[in-house]
Formats: sequence, structure tokens, C-alpha cells
Amino acid sequence: MLNEWFDIARRSDILMRAIKVALVVGSLLMLINHGDVILSNGLSTREFIKITLTYFVPYCTSTYSIVETVCVEQNKVSINKLIGLFIIEKYRLFFRLAHQHD
Repeated sequence: MLNEWFDIARRSDILMRAIKVALVVGSLLMLINHGDVILSNGLSTREFIKITLTYFVPYCTSTYSIVETVCVEQNKVSINKLIGLFIIEKYRLFFRLAHQHD
């Protein structure tokens, strides 16, 4: 089921929308948060990494929102439910293994 969620996330229309959001929102955030550093003394490796993450966060947020909307529209399981089921499954497996050693 998780593969189905990621298949939706990799659709070209969703990728393009998320990239556009990341470019617009990421650029605004980059100017707000790092504009002074860029204008004053250039970029260090640390600043470059921070700027990259500034674009990555809106990309992930946009992708998550779009895919969850598609899942609701198509009556598919959301990633929140999938992650919850995964954690429960691992929790049960852990306790099953722990009780075998008793």
C-alpha cells in the first residue's frame, strides 16, 4: 500500500506542481532567512545546505498535501494510516519475538 502512495507522489503532474510550489515558496523563504548572508559575505557550505533544505521543505509539504488529497478523492488509504499500521505491525512483531525468549 505504501508503494501505491509513492507511485501517486511520482506522477508527473504532482511532481511539477510540487516543484513549482517549492520554487516560489522556497525562494521567498530563502530571501527572508538567508538574503542578508548572500548579500554580505557569500555562501559557506553550511549556508548552501540550509538554503537547499529551505526548498526541500515546501516541496515535501506540497507533495504530501497533493497526494493525500488524491488518496481521499480516490478512496485510498492515507499515509498517516499506513504509517500507523506499519508501527503497529512492528510493535506486535517486537513483542512476539521478545516473548519467545522468555
